[in-house]
Amino acid sequence: MKTIKTLDFQLNWDKAGKEIVDYCYQVRLKSTHISNYIERTCLRELKIKSEEYSGIIITLMHGYDDAKWSNYDNPFISATKCVSIYIRLNKEKYDAIKTDNDFREFIRQTMTYAFEKIEVKYPIPSKEILASYNDFKEKNFINKWLSKKKTDRKRKLLVEAYCELTTTKFILTLKVFQGKKEIYNNDIFESDSNVYSYGYSLKKITIEQDRILVLGARDKVTFSLPLKDILLD
Repeated sequence: MKTIKTLDFQLNWDKAGKEIVDYCYQVRLKSTHISNYIERTCLRELKIKSEEYSGIIITLMHGYDDAKWSNYDNPFISATKCVSIYIRLNKEKYDAIKTDNDFREFIRQTMTYAFEKIEVKYPIPSKEILASYNDFKEKNFINKWLSKKKTDRKRKLLVEAYCELTTTKFILTLKVFQGKKEIYNNDIFESDSNVYSYGYSLKKITIEQDRILVLGARDKVTFSLPLKDILLD
């Protein structure tokens, strides 16, 4: 039995070349802050079980010959065990997008259309997902959350790592408290809004004798903060 916990947006174009790859990749990058919010606040809370699939993939398609391609709007279970659906991209409409909010509305409309097609064959929590999107909208699309924390009771230290996703960036912020006083608050890592940035940059926090370490994948040091630079007397 699987748990439905992921939502992903992609764009495929039946052409090659760096410009085409970059064009397609922007959909995934810019939509990550939306899918991440829905995954964290909706899907992982619902913990809906399925024997067949553990996620939802919506793929926009462009440039494919309709005479050779007949799988549009027909949901299926992918090799990665996700409910997947191919939808024709209205490129003229997509290229007319000017603002982040225009892009978000485009994603909402795409989700609504895709869910209607998917639910003909597969049960998914579409109402809950769209409600989560609306909740995100009410929060002005701010996606920032406390991800890790570490304490040192002897020295009365509390270290918190916050993650934030926007349409263009992943930002990792470190806060340190000594007792009740905040003694450090800075962004310590930034990248594009790649879905993998979180895992690469933040695996755990350790408080050593002389420094705080933020460790990423394979325990690679993302950030090192000497305690002598921040501790109060």
